[in-house]
Amino acid sequence: MSQKDEIQAIAVELASGLKKLGPNRTVALSVHVSKELIADLETKANILIQKASALNS
Repeated sequence: MSQKDEIQAIAVELASGLKKLGPNRTVALSVHVSKELIADLETKANILIQKASALNS
């Protein structure tokens, strides 16, 4: 998988996770699940930042 494909896949995962937290979600998440999801999204966002920075170097 190329660097560009990895970045795109992470961006899709971030969008999906944010949709689960958004106002138009179909299922209410428990506080515990919400906190886990937010932690996971923060990790993915940091990975995305690192990969994007590596592309610009």
